[in-house]
Amino acid sequence: MKQKRLVGLALASLLVLSGCSSTVKDNGKDVVASIDGKNILADDIYQNLSTSATGKQSLFTYVLDQLIRENFPVTDDMKENASDIITNIETSYKNQYGDDADTQLESALASSGYESLDTYKDSLIQSLQYSEFLKKYVKANFDEVFEDYYKEETPRFISLIKISMADPESPTDEEKEKLEEVKSLLKTNKSFSDIASEYSDDDSKSAKGNIGVIDSTSGLSNLYGSDVEKEALSLAEGKVSDAIKGSDGYYFLNCTSMQKDKIKSELKTIDVDSPLLVYDDYMVYLVFNTYELKYSDEDLQKTIKQIVDDSLKAREDQRKENS
Repeated sequence: MKQKRLVGLALASLLVLSGCSSTVKDNGKDVVASIDGKNILADDIYQNLSTSATGKQSLFTYVLDQLIRENFPVTDDMKENASDIITNIETSYKNQYGDDADTQLESALASSGYESLDTYKDSLIQSLQYSEFLKKYVKANFDEVFEDYYKEETPRFISLIKISMADPESPTDEEKEKLEEVKSLLKTNKSFSDIASEYSDDDSKSAKGNIGVIDSTSGLSNLYGSDVEKEALSLAEGKVSDAIKGSDGYYFLNCTSMQKDKIKSELKTIDVDSPLLVYDDYMVYLVFNTYELKYSDEDLQKTIKQIVDDSLKAREDQRKENS
């Protein structure tokens, strides 16, 4: 295990964005702020943080953030990736809102807690750093992680056919005709993939309807609607669904495979979009435990250890409930 050091954590940086600890002293203790002549001490901040659940989590988050920054610094690829995402967002808003794009985008950012695209870009870069933190662990423990993922998520390969409709509640005659035609074709010997290639209105048409490995993290609800997601996550191997009314049309789903080896092979390459990085809310604590940190404060060390131990115990209990 490679030893990492976090010496002298600057608690004041939890409140000061610059991350710099105060050099002002009061009886040998660091002063982080002063209100009406009364000093606020770093020790007092730590005491308050370490005695509440939210405060303890804030301490852990801070330590985790420093660990990730030290081991996975920002790279040019991360910056470029974040810039590409920003460009795609801007293009999407311009296509959707035209001259009102900037106003709509500013509103969306504000509602999500971001002051500007620059601050959103910074958060994207931090997310990419976090992904690298998880990726290293998943790659090193792929077999173990995949076994847990397969058991917890019961993933499957799904293909779909989409019949677009301006208003699924009131389809036009032309839309109805196309829907009925696809229904009829699905009762023939013509393959689902061939029908998808010819009739589907989804982007997956070029892949014969294949949308890849699907699980609860895939976000199908956002793309197609909650009913489509529910069916996709329960459809048995080799089965084709009835027509499902989605957010912008009707959908037919086909579960092409649930074979473990096939899914494992598909997910062997670990990238930022891998479901293996996001399916387990407790993975961050598993990864954190693979680093040996040295603390300058024993109470802080005990607090962090307790948070990690409690989280891993909750993970163990969850696995027992699901077994």
